[in-house]
Amino acid sequence: MTVGQTELASGTTLKRMPPNRWIYVICAIALVATAAIAAFAFERLPHLEDEVAYLFQAKTMATGRLTVASPEPPESFWTPFVLDWQGQRFGKYPPGWPAVLASGVWARAPWLVNPLLAALSLYLVYRLGRTLYDERVGLLAAVLGLVSPLFLVLSGSFLSHLASSVWLLLFSLWFIWTARGRHWRFALGAGLALGAAFLTRSLTAVAFAAPFIAYSIIQVARRKQAHWPRYLLVALSAGAVAAILPLYQWAVTGDPWLNPYLLWWPYDRLGFGPGIGAMPGGHSPYYAWVNLKQDLSRAATDVLGWPALSWVPLVLGLALRPRRARDWGLLLPFACLVVAYIFYWIGSPARLWGPRYYFEGFAGLWLLAAVGLLKVWAWAQGRRPWLRTALPALLALMVVASLGLNMPGRLSEAHGFYGITRSQFDPIREAGLDNALVIVYADRWLEYGALLSSMSPTLDDDVVYARGINAELDAAVMDRYPGRTVYYLVKGQLSSTPPSPEPEPQG
Repeated sequence: MTVGQTELASGTTLKRMPPNRWIYVICAIALVATAAIAAFAFERLPHLEDEVAYLFQAKTMATGRLTVASPEPPESFWTPFVLDWQGQRFGKYPPGWPAVLASGVWARAPWLVNPLLAALSLYLVYRLGRTLYDERVGLLAAVLGLVSPLFLVLSGSFLSHLASSVWLLLFSLWFIWTARGRHWRFALGAGLALGAAFLTRSLTAVAFAAPFIAYSIIQVARRKQAHWPRYLLVALSAGAVAAILPLYQWAVTGDPWLNPYLLWWPYDRLGFGPGIGAMPGGHSPYYAWVNLKQDLSRAATDVLGWPALSWVPLVLGLALRPRRARDWGLLLPFACLVVAYIFYWIGSPARLWGPRYYFEGFAGLWLLAAVGLLKVWAWAQGRRPWLRTALPALLALMVVASLGLNMPGRLSEAHGFYGITRSQFDPIREAGLDNALVIVYADRWLEYGALLSSMSPTLDDDVVYARGINAELDAAVMDRYPGRTVYYLVKGQLSSTPPSPEPEPQG
């Protein structure tokens, strides 16, 4: 008896609602839960440097532009990961995620974009599970994804992983339909989705697609695939969309092959050796090993939320009968991501939400975990009756434990992460400023990070914030904004008088 022929549960609850309606309940829960995380834990604010730059780029695109003129003086309007190059200002990231986030800027709710994508991604996980296996695998995989702590945290952020995941899930689903001989429009859609993923997270898209590319080449070489022109359509449509990246780089830098990453950090490249990465001597196999151990160790919890035990149902999915090639295939995108990011010098430590560079591969692991759990359920059939009661109870306990052990600490960490909170707006709100220029004196950008999220790329807001550097540059900023009332913000205190210069140390 195969997994597709076994029952999911002996209760009547699922029978009252067709399984295809349950996925909408799961997606609705995902939307509400992640929107709450975005609104209350993250306070609808970007916190990481990446998020600040993404939001800047999205706001720029929402105006119909790719760049804005660099302000004068540019250092007074410094923004993390936002470049001033040849008189133009733009973020260092590729255009895919900012273009999607711009839709939220238009709707005046950019913080809601990732929660919406989170709900859509679980729906696509379900469709993929139903396509490869059956209805129950898809539903269970969606539930497992819903309680993944990394899924919940990333879905409340302004990071690009949910958009990348949606594109790659669409690619996976439509590629499978193409391989099964369905209409050519799915081949076109698979390629467009892969190209969009490349514009969002390029290395992730290439690594994720590697096993699909290998499969199509093998099938064509062995002449087992009568629909090879559709594989060609996938490749051509993906390439057409991916070609937007050099065009974008040409538009913002003047050089189609100049990666804006290198304008911010010249060492921000793939590979090993001197000049790659910020470590002494450059990135090396040793540093790659350190990152790998750290990220895989955290993934052992983050995939399902089971403390260091998320791998257990994966092993069961591969070990228990029936054993199928597609079970192993679910591992391949994740494995390819792990291999690809060995060559990138930055890991994804716990303090930056965990192994997010592997996140797009989690969907395959959720599906494999669902397969493993359902194989255990099938194995228990006909054995001791108490097993059929104990197994769902144990799964429910693990889900509750996942949420209880992981989420309170992570939500607490997310609130005010890097010290960025809405309280940074309090002095401005209490003063009721209008047509004002606020010069902020701070040791680090984090001390006014929330204020950056309120600024338009063109710096023409009712209240404009500038970075205080010295009297000369402050005067240049004031000349840029004649007629505005000038205030100074120092350690959360708003004043109309400039701060006193620090006394020079006595020698």
